[in-house]
Amino acid sequence: MFGFIHESIHQMMVRRYGEEFWLNVLTRSGFESGKENIVNHYYPDSDTYALVDSVGALAKIPREQVWEMYGAFLIEYTMEIGWDELLRAMSPNLKGFLDNLDSLHYFIDHVVYKANLRGPSFRCEEGPEGSIVLHYFTSRPGLYPIVKGVVREVAKRVFDLDINMTITGRTQRSVQMSSGERVEEHVIFNIKAVAPPQAGAKSSIIPPPVSPTDLDTGTLRITQQDFCSAFPYHIIVDRDCKVVQVGKDLCNHINRELLEPGTPLLRIFEINRPQIPLDFENICNFINAVFVLQVRNAPMDVKKNHRGSDASEIFDDSNLASGQHLKLKGQMMVLDDKEHLIYLCSPYVTSIPELLQFGMRISAMPLHDSTRDLILLNQQRLSDVEVNLQLEANNEQLEQLARDLESEKSKTDELLKEMLPQTVASQLINGTSVDACEFEEATVMFTDVPSFQFIVPHCKPKDVVHLLNHLFTKFDRLVTLHNVYKVETVGDSYMTVGGVPENNEQHCENICHVALGMIWEARTVIDPVSGEPLIVRAGIHSGPIVAGVVGAKMPRYCLFGDTVNTASRMESHSPTGRIHCSESAVASANRTGRFEFVCRGHVPIKGKGDMLTYFLVRSFKKSVWEIIDQKRDENVNSIDGYAELAENLEFDLEKKTGPVSKTCTIS
Repeated sequence: MFGFIHESIHQMMVRRYGEEFWLNVLTRSGFESGKENIVNHYYPDSDTYALVDSVGALAKIPREQVWEMYGAFLIEYTMEIGWDELLRAMSPNLKGFLDNLDSLHYFIDHVVYKANLRGPSFRCEEGPEGSIVLHYFTSRPGLYPIVKGVVREVAKRVFDLDINMTITGRTQRSVQMSSGERVEEHVIFNIKAVAPPQAGAKSSIIPPPVSPTDLDTGTLRITQQDFCSAFPYHIIVDRDCKVVQVGKDLCNHINRELLEPGTPLLRIFEINRPQIPLDFENICNFINAVFVLQVRNAPMDVKKNHRGSDASEIFDDSNLASGQHLKLKGQMMVLDDKEHLIYLCSPYVTSIPELLQFGMRISAMPLHDSTRDLILLNQQRLSDVEVNLQLEANNEQLEQLARDLESEKSKTDELLKEMLPQTVASQLINGTSVDACEFEEATVMFTDVPSFQFIVPHCKPKDVVHLLNHLFTKFDRLVTLHNVYKVETVGDSYMTVGGVPENNEQHCENICHVALGMIWEARTVIDPVSGEPLIVRAGIHSGPIVAGVVGAKMPRYCLFGDTVNTASRMESHSPTGRIHCSESAVASANRTGRFEFVCRGHVPIKGKGDMLTYFLVRSFKKSVWEIIDQKRDENVNSIDGYAELAENLEFDLEKKTGPVSKTCTIS
């Protein structure tokens, strides 16, 4: 069905139940929000039925009630969006309004939207006691409740009438068309006013009877030749739908032999609209519809059958239609004898290119024929429609670009938050300045791979990169687990800080846990040269820090102060596999945590002189398995994991620094 129907259903549901209800309808029916109500788009009937079924299921009302409710709202909505005057100007009474519904549908389908929809057809008869018998024909069975809603709302809003509608008959039949077999439903309604109109009422259900004095009993005759000239495209057929008379200009497009009296209409034309069999009874049932008939033979065949000078005048090469089949559009009328039908029609052309396709000019249209105006006006309309379609396409493209841009912006924001602390990144994203801050105490740690200088000369570049990526990925996970900030990596050096940029009393405790985890995780990475587990070292120091964002193109969150320099010295003076801590770091760690530190004694530190330093051995709060957030293998590992962490380190320590003092242990 046409997208306008979806949009009006959308409006009805939002007004009655709210936007959230409509979103639930879309989810249930499988539609993406914003794609269900494109006005100029043609949707399969199954999509429309899915929407209505979802509405009924969520609102807990029968499908028929949803359709009837929609029929009433359709009139309300169309009058709101600018069709109010047109609906009020259609007829002074309800019967005339219903009789002209077919032509209104045709105008909407073929002139306004060019949608070529399979619309319904209506035919009215006067019933007993001032009632109307309405015949409704449709190729979409089950939609008759819409008619009840539409007619009641029109009667109320346009004609100020309150009516009763009852169904007196409903049948279905199979109709064989050129495109295949289809089911046609015929529903008969009886329409009656609840109260008869009072004297002087502005509207009624049926037109008043014609007074005998209004009828002219005189006879005014017109010759057949004059009639054929006045209506150059008309056709009169008998009850068997055989040609009786045709207009004079039809021979310009149809073989003269086919226009002889007695030729079956089906031999000359095939019916495009309405989609019914082309016989007398069906034409009478759809008498209010706009009929579109298409010539079966091509104009090229016509030229072959027109020999002589006259043919050359009519069919010159510049006007010849290139194999096009002429279409006629018009109205069927039953003549007084009830045995003949007249088809008053015009060539179905709505634009100048179509006119030229059939080798015609505007002068071929009678002056009284509104097709002349339609061609000119529609030329402008087509330009407007083309512009609107292009705008819709551009809008959709812009929406997609906006979504892509938003997606890329989200990626950029996430990347910025990875490069900078989240609070700092959020300030930059929001366009606010980030001022440098001084922190009274924070803990800085440097970690590196002592054997890295021996690995690089003996490995391919990609192997070096793979090694560092593998190692630093494991370190990144620990940093995230223990709520510390990764400052940067330079070569094999990995720098982290605790207590910056958010103050945290446990800054040193967290850094110590990260250091223990790094020593363990590094051993799961294999040295590509020796084939042994990789051994790293770490240095930790606590003290005042100044931090701020440096740079505009590639901003970095940098740390400044002697604390950074001292932490770097702790790392460079640390034995392999050890966590070397300053005295201030030990004091800070023990304020919130419980650790075992081994005193290394006074060590000469470059640029600092002799410093009392310590080695971090274990945490009494957390096991190694809790620090690295992994399950312990009960059959292999110790309970806390520190025995495995200390393997082969005692000998290495004594070898490089001398015997460790057992009396200087801090816990």
